[in-house]
Amino acid sequence: MYTKTDPQPAGLQPGETAVALDTGETVAIACALEARDGGDVFITATARAIDADGTERLLPSGRPIASQIGHLAKPQETSDLGGLSAVQRCCLMAVLGEPTAPLWTDPIHAGLLTSSSIRVALTAAADVQNASSAADLL
Repeated sequence: MYTKTDPQPAGLQPGETAVALDTGETVAIACALEARDGGDVFITATARAIDADGTERLLPSGRPIASQIGHLAKPQETSDLGGLSAVQRCCLMAVLGEPTAPLWTDPIHAGLLTSSSIRVALTAAADVQNASSAADLL
């Protein structure tokens, strides 16, 4: 579950919207579109962990805690789902770790959805923060 934050943080990038996850984490999401030959549209949905002011949260390595998914929406798929906004929503749900029906509901897409989820990225970041040192492991 998630809710849009109100008010939106000042530090968001253009096109981003901040949402609060049910875990208490805040993330910024965005969706970019690129028209392709044959009527296809390439959709890139992104999510990045942010602080309350919109500042990007980083891993100890300095890399952002983030996730993304790319999807090539074919004209027939777009039509079948009721328009491009429905496909965009599925992509945004994927990066939020939410159900993506009617897209990607079959088991073959489980790995794609796991690696696209900001929730998984946040869990991995917490695991890294809490990892034992080499000295503690010996």
